[in-house]
Amino acid sequence: MTRKHQGATGFDELEALIYRLFAEKQFALALLALVMVAQLLSAQFLLLRLSPPAKQAAAAPTADHRLDVKCESGAAMTLAGESMTAAAARGKTVVMHLPASDESCLAQVTSAGASELVVGMSADASR
Repeated sequence: MTRKHQGATGFDELEALIYRLFAEKQFALALLALVMVAQLLSAQFLLLRLSPPAKQAAAAPTADHRLDVKCESGAAMTLAGESMTAAAARGKTVVMHLPASDESCLAQVTSAGASELVVGMSADASR
């Protein structure tokens, strides 16, 4: 059985091509193919070493480590309808749930292609 029938990879096929090009004295093409293989291997090595930025590597908090809240009449309420307390929020990630109109506005802003989104808050919303 030949190597190709045993599950040859793309690199095996490139190797065979390079040998054939050298045998046919097409040195420029053979060297070009060698450079391409080196670039592919280098890119593959670099991709294997990549890790996501620390900001993006954080996992979503579990239900035990998060508190889901929404604003009703200017007060923070849990999704169950209870008032949020400092004791309930202590040591947890608080997830603010926005009304549908604010969610659609936020989706429009995030799809605009900005490099970063900062949500600001003010005591006077009319400013």
